[in-house]
Amino acid sequence: MERLSYTVLERQNYGGYLLHQAPERVLQFGEGNFLRGFVDHFVDVMNQRTGFQGKVVVVPPASAGKTGRINGQEGLYQLCLRGRLNGEAADQRRVISCISRAVDVYEEYDVFLETAHNPDMRVIVSNTTEAGIVYDPSCTPEDRPPASFPAKLTRLLWERYQAGLPGYLILPCELIADNGDVLRSYVLRHGQDWALGEGFLRWLETENTFCNTMVDRIVTGYPGKEAAQAFNEAAGFEDQLLDVAEPFGLWVIEGPGALAEKFPAPQAGLPVKFVPDHHPYKEQKVRILNGGHTAMVAAAFLAGHDIVRSSMADPAVLAFLKGALFTEIIPTLSLPRAESEAFAQAVEERFDNPYIDHRLLDIALNSVSKWRARVLPSVEAYQAKVHAVPCRLAFSFAALCAFYSQGERAGEPYPVRDDAAVLDFFAQRRNSEPEELLGAFAAQTSFWGRDLTELPGFVPEAAKALRRIYAQGMRAALEACNQEAEA
Repeated sequence: MERLSYTVLERQNYGGYLLHQAPERVLQFGEGNFLRGFVDHFVDVMNQRTGFQGKVVVVPPASAGKTGRINGQEGLYQLCLRGRLNGEAADQRRVISCISRAVDVYEEYDVFLETAHNPDMRVIVSNTTEAGIVYDPSCTPEDRPPASFPAKLTRLLWERYQAGLPGYLILPCELIADNGDVLRSYVLRHGQDWALGEGFLRWLETENTFCNTMVDRIVTGYPGKEAAQAFNEAAGFEDQLLDVAEPFGLWVIEGPGALAEKFPAPQAGLPVKFVPDHHPYKEQKVRILNGGHTAMVAAAFLAGHDIVRSSMADPAVLAFLKGALFTEIIPTLSLPRAESEAFAQAVEERFDNPYIDHRLLDIALNSVSKWRARVLPSVEAYQAKVHAVPCRLAFSFAALCAFYSQGERAGEPYPVRDDAAVLDFFAQRRNSEPEELLGAFAAQTSFWGRDLTELPGFVPEAAKALRRIYAQGMRAALEACNQEAEA
């Protein structure tokens, strides 16, 4: 079977959108599934629907072999968006044609630097993983290339400055807090440490816009061997870069709306928002999407489910999740309620994706730290605002305690994976009574950053739920929680 190429598509009389030639306008640090299933998809749609007409140059942060595969397919690949959209199962396929080439920064360092001399290149995006945005003091401007991503970027910006060209709109997609601010601080630090001069430092500050961003899309990447073969047979060509993602997407970029002139994603009807402050959107994502996962995972697993999708088909689990989201979490958020409710409804569809088997035990990894970051803020905010205990979120704490303490379901052991301190805590209390165990768990300030027994009424409510879980089983306890919450 022939590899995907423009020639193959022309021979097939491919009827979809393709952009053969255009100026290179975007430099992308990272070649992974996420950027290709998110940023490059958006650029491709912008090319189709607006006058952006820009190609993307891909720079893998390390030599990982994907440069050859990208260039071997002329930058082309299929993106399949599979999931639920507006209540219906969606299976959309598109050939992405916005990538012009990939450059191996280790083998083609001068080619990489040459991109800085292109006046059409005005946007830089990146996803070098959370570990990618780090400051490495060992990097120097003479390195070919410098080891870290911020150092590579600094060297590229220095090349741009020396060429006398305007700066860039820089959109990091790494999942760290205030990613744009952090990246900017490291670039400035390299500029200072490398003694590149006050003129360059002023140019960095005035000519370049480093934006904090929040990204949201589940990208599962290249499917299994059998699924990929089926995709290739249906398409009539071999695609080594096939990428699969969910239909939902949201990209929040902190900056003035005028930036949309450089990156016209909103004009293309894409879910990209330029906002003065991205933090409320990050709060919404963490508390609804991630918090919803964490609040339900232990209860759903102990109720007999193995994946998220089957949990959503269980009326008791679904009622618990909806109640937690709409009654106890959304009222505490900063964004308008209607906007958060729309996001929560989309989350329900995402959890019910018929094409993704998201294992509950995978979500349960390190659940103590996840509960602290994703659920506890909603508990605290709810109590501060409503002056009552959020009973479903208290139940989620009890279910978490049961998950760690029981270690088996229907007589079958299951793995519990967390830090040694968490596992040791439960190992030392195997024979504790429910109230004693839950009280001690809540009082572990090293786990929660505070003593949860100080939250008015929280521990008694959670202890009541844990007694029910132990005495009646998770399903009966979950149903009782739902009934009492609705009473």
